Amino acid sequence: MIIDGHAHTFGDFAYSERLIPLMNKLGVDKVVLCPGSADPDYVFELPEASYKETAKIHYFHILANIFYIRQHGKNIDNIDNEFVYSLVKEQPTRLLQYYWINPSNPELITKLEQDYKKMSFNGIKLHQCLNKFSNDDESMKEISLFAEEKNLPIFIHLYNFRESRKFVKLAREHPKTNYTVAHLMGMESIARHGKDLKNVYFDISTYFIISDKRIKYVMKKFGEDKVLFGTDSPLGKDNLENNLYKIKSMELTEKQKGKILGENLSKLLNL
Repeated sequence: MIIDGHAHTFGDFAYSERLIPLMNKLGVDKVVLCPGSADPDYVFELPEASYKETAKIHYFHILANIFYIRQHGKNIDNIDNEFVYSLVKEQPTRLLQYYWINPSNPELITKLEQDYKKMSFNGIKLHQCLNKFSNDDESMKEISLFAEEKNLPIFIHLYNFRESRKFVKLAREHPKTNYTVAHLMGMESIARHGKDLKNVYFDISTYFIISDKRIKYVMKKFGEDKVLFGTDSPLGKDNLENNLYKIKSMELTEKQKGKILGENLSKLLNL
């Protein structure tokens, strides 16, 4: 089984009639979707090459813009979970939903409860660069308890190393809640301070910013069962295809590749 555990609803990924044929062509069984651009037709024009310096520069330009948003205290609030839900309803056997919420929302738990009752989403998405919050906020404890109760993983994009330390403390305080760290952000810090944690998983998107060396490092530190395939699609030309090629061409056993490409996430989501 192949599962893309990290994708967004814009470009081709905003239309099931485009996405499903692409999945079929590449042999992908399921894709986890979370909100993307407010405009579903918007596409980031990242360079084609996988490891060209220009690709990295362009990507870091995007990250710099995110850093600016965070530093100036702005929040991205046009989060369209309803749109993701509409796509999942169209293809319930192929598409999964991670529900994106801003932890600073004063109606946090009420909204989670109401929307989970309606959508039965598969996980919770948090982004510290686009929503300003800290991992030691009371709201993070509330979200963690909600996730534990509903048996949902929390997928989080960490902001910096300080927040990764706070994240380790949070994960330690909530051992029955599973967390996935996006893009291996803060992974080295987590390995240093929380390598004993059994409830932390790692997303390895995307192919032009995550090296083979770092993937093997996280496997060594946390085990091959904790590594999850993700692409951050459609960020990048032919991103799903290129991410698949990266994992399939790595010097790993077929068993290890199978776990990373889908078996680990299938178990985490109880599919």
